[in-house]
Amino acid sequence: MYKKLVSLLLLFISNLAQSNEVIWDLTFDYKFNLPFITLNIEGKNIILILDTGAKGALYLPIDLIDKIPNKTEQDQTRKSMDLSGNITETRSFTINNLTLNSFLFEKIEVIEYKNWGMSISGDNTENENIDIPVIGLNLFNEYILTINFPESKIIISDETDISADLNKKWISIPFQLNGEGIVINMSDGVKNYKMILDSGASTSIIKEQSISSQTARINDDSGYQFVALEISNIPTDKIEAIIFDSFPTEFQSDGLLGFDFFSKNVVKIDFKNKKLWIKAEEK
Repeated sequence: MYKKLVSLLLLFISNLAQSNEVIWDLTFDYKFNLPFITLNIEGKNIILILDTGAKGALYLPIDLIDKIPNKTEQDQTRKSMDLSGNITETRSFTINNLTLNSFLFEKIEVIEYKNWGMSISGDNTENENIDIPVIGLNLFNEYILTINFPESKIIISDETDISADLNKKWISIPFQLNGEGIVINMSDGVKNYKMILDSGASTSIIKEQSISSQTARINDDSGYQFVALEISNIPTDKIEAIIFDSFPTEFQSDGLLGFDFFSKNVVKIDFKNKKLWIKAEEK
């Protein structure tokens, strides 16, 4: 009897050890609407911003990168441009194996972190960006990522295909993955727009020059103008994107979907099978 109980206990522990899913908690800075994740890296707890608008896997201070073993530095530095038009040049590394909060990642790109960008806070005023390292989109390249702002968590899974397991509340959304990030189509009822899913954006913004002259504009006391957007051909809650006229010419998409979009929708991305679903927050 005791041997049977021990065997069952060992089997249970073994199944736990082989778990293919991990949950990371999110906390939020409600001035800037930024999602934070705490990761244990080389024995030190580091707070990072979850930013799906950043294409790399991890953006870390160079003194922390220096402490990580089993890495190879790339021959060429990387150049990138933020939405303010600032260009930064950084070193990048490939790390063969890196365990983050009990989940093992293999062959990930880690980029030297340098502060970038402009922030718009929750009251829609412009501010200097918070200087915090970043978790980018490519960390999840081989996995299924669920971004759940309403429940303050993300889920990372290495399952092969989950399409058959999703209930009808999950809506499949066409998307493109390009050099700027994950692009989905949004509509103002007059025109469709290519918008980047950017979990690190304090709020949704749209290019002034992209908007149709027939599009209705919303005014409020902040001094900004807004456009109401919803996912093309799918009835969902609308979000109000700030009209912004200072995008660099190199930015080809029409705008960013930020905190207001993610707070209304749970987003699930299957990178292996190139599928994306959303589920509206239950009210």
